[in-house]
Amino acid sequence: MRLDELAAALGLSAEGNGAVVIKGAASLESAGPGDLSFIKSEKQAGLLAGCGAGALVAPAGVAVDRPAIRAEDPLHIFSLALELLYPQKTPEAQIHPTAWVAPDASLAENVYVGPHASIGSGTRIGKNSTIGAGARIGAGCQIGEDCHIHENAVVMDRVVMGDRCVLHPLSVVGSDGFGYVRLKDGSSRKILHIGDVRLEDDVEIGACSSVDRGMLGSTLIKKGVKIDNQVQVAHNVEIGENTIICGCAGVAGSVVIGKNVMIGGAVAVSDHVRVADGVMIAGLSGVYTDLEKPGVYAGPMAMKNMEYKRFLLSGKRLDRLEAKVKDLAKKKD
Repeated sequence: MRLDELAAALGLSAEGNGAVVIKGAASLESAGPGDLSFIKSEKQAGLLAGCGAGALVAPAGVAVDRPAIRAEDPLHIFSLALELLYPQKTPEAQIHPTAWVAPDASLAENVYVGPHASIGSGTRIGKNSTIGAGARIGAGCQIGEDCHIHENAVVMDRVVMGDRCVLHPLSVVGSDGFGYVRLKDGSSRKILHIGDVRLEDDVEIGACSSVDRGMLGSTLIKKGVKIDNQVQVAHNVEIGENTIICGCAGVAGSVVIGKNVMIGGAVAVSDHVRVADGVMIAGLSGVYTDLEKPGVYAGPMAMKNMEYKRFLLSGKRLDRLEAKVKDLAKKKD
């Protein structure tokens, strides 16, 4: 594809030689003459001397030494270019001979069901959705349009899923929550979880992540939420629109997370905590109390970022103070 053709498809125009042929995309470090790459700032423009890319996506006003597509948000436009350069192939609609579909399940037009997949009784699947090889869809589920359930993902009974949702391999949605009653003899008796999970439109759940069903009521994942790999979301959690949760995080039961929240990797959120809209939680933090105002929080007992930095520095100040006290004591003697 010529650069000017690619730019036109993106609703933009090419700067410089629009006839350069773009065959793929690559990083600044590995790009060759047929590749498109991108820079986000003037600072990155300094890396172009050793870059072999044939063309760039670049911010307006940043000088570049080769053909370019100018964009207010270069990464966003580059991501759209990737979709044009590497169109994703959707399998043709069919039910593979080794798949099992309950007689009373309802599949809309253009649905693909892969080898050894299974779809339970009363489940409804919207048009253009893909059920990958070995995936299991339980009974009484509602799967929206244009959804992609990847290989070996599991959707348990009565899960409700909106349009354009993506479940990556080995993810599990609708498993029992971790709820037990401790008895006098020290044993634990399981509490039956009779609730469900509801995913709104455009939710994406990474590989090996789990979202538990509610004990009573729903676990609710709202529109546009993105959950990374190996994340645990417990029973009756509510996650607000467009929130992002990074890998290996754990969210305990009955937590309410607002919209546009960003949770870093390996964050632990204790049960029944409430997190306000717009909060950012640094990786490896622990959240044990409500975070009531937007801001950046960090640390094992999550606190505002600057407070946490002062807390870390206080230890060094105490060490210095202790040394001074010892020195004064020696002089007194």
